[in-house]
Amino acid sequence: MAIRKSRRSRLEENKRRIRKMKIDYNRYVKDFYLEDGIAVISCNVSDYYDIIDRYSVEGYEWLNEHFARFIESNAFYIPVEYPIVLEICGMKFSRRQRSAIVETIQDYYQLKLGDKQMELNNITWRIIAFFVIAVVFTVIFFFVNRMASDNFFNEFIVILVWFFIWELSDLIIYDGKNLREEKMEAAQLASIVVRFEKEFVDEPYDEKETEQIYEELSEEKE
Repeated sequence: MAIRKSRRSRLEENKRRIRKMKIDYNRYVKDFYLEDGIAVISCNVSDYYDIIDRYSVEGYEWLNEHFARFIESNAFYIPVEYPIVLEICGMKFSRRQRSAIVETIQDYYQLKLGDKQMELNNITWRIIAFFVIAVVFTVIFFFVNRMASDNFFNEFIVILVWFFIWELSDLIIYDGKNLREEKMEAAQLASIVVRFEKEFVDEPYDEKETEQIYEELSEEKE
């Protein structure tokens, strides 16, 4: 019996410890990814097809699904204001392979950005449509309310007006906000800078390299 109480006591104590447990999230992100205003994702590869999907044909390369998931899983923790440098380590690629890798990564995430732009445009049109419909039903309600005394019809119009106002608010506050954030994340990945290293070296970029990375980002924007 005493053993059971002791075990139960230890479990409760561990539960309280877990409930109170906290970490310095910003410090972890900073230590793991950030270097002087730049976020770095480093990876080791042993084959060209670790990055490029094996089913791709030359000139129409597609990103390896596992490699894309690795990038996105790491990028999830990086604030969107930081440019991302992807360091690909562990193998020496030919010039053609390097060019194909950089182009494939950029094309892949630019397409993702395009998807988010289309979704955002679709939501914008839905917001306009719902707003117009809500205004039209509001005008109808005031007109009918003056001209007739049909309470059922009036209440039906009020329900429709509130429905469209509710949907409009949901689109603006939740869907629109989430999509704008997702678009920023996609844009961050679409402007990723790729570096090739023979082996991983855990050293921060110097000021010259940092400036060069920002220049590359500026050239992409233009």
